Amino acid sequence: MKKMTFDIEVSPWLNEDGLSVNLYAVYSDIETELKFTLEELVDNEINAHTVDGKLREPWLLDDVIKCLENVTEYAKKRVEELSQTAHGE
Repeated sequence: MKKMTFDIEVSPWLNEDGLSVNLYAVYSDIETELKFTLEELVDNEINAHTVDGKLREPWLLDDVIKCLENVTEYAKKRVEELSQTAHGE
């Protein structure tokens, strides 16, 4: 049996449209981009806790909501920090 190895690079990006994941297999010259809106990601998580169209145990999503709130504050903080650095403040 012939052994073959190859590298796979995965690069996640976040922009105003959502999450984009670039997948590149080094030996194939083919790059694949998978795109997900933030709304899709939220809906996927909520749907995982939904049965017959009803959200069961909604408190299980409290950590997800808190995580999104925390990352929003983190993004604001980083933009402010880097904006001050860019302006020499």
